Amino acid sequence: MPEITAKGNVFRDWEALLGACTMNATLLPGRDDLQTALAALLAQARDLKIQQENFTGNRLATTQRLTKAIEDGQELARRIRTFVISQLGTDSKHLSQFGIPVRQKRSRKSKTTPTPPVEAVPTPPKPAGPTGQ
Repeated sequence: MPEITAKGNVFRDWEALLGACTMNATLLPGRDDLQTALAALLAQARDLKIQQENFTGNRLATTQRLTKAIEDGQELARRIRTFVISQLGTDSKHLSQFGIPVRQKRSRKSKTTPTPPVEAVPTPPKPAGPTGQ
């Protein structure tokens, strides 16, 4: 999965993942700890983002803490997605709700025999000229 760098996109991704976990709670027993931890990090990251926007003097320190919170949250999001795959399997149609691409069955291409190259039509031999025979 590509890395998300815009903070709003990260927050929306985590919200969608948490919503999918809530909607599919019966399919994912044991997800509570991971979901709670990600929800807490989402709240923390939002607070830090607000602080970052309000404080100009402490911006660098707040940015570093925000970056650390986002890294931790992305790790938890990866762990949740891995947990979802381990619970539902790699072919489940529910995976798309968690931002996980559903594995598609690839059709097998039949081998085609290469067509032989078109050969030049041989030219007929020239008739012999008058040689006196």
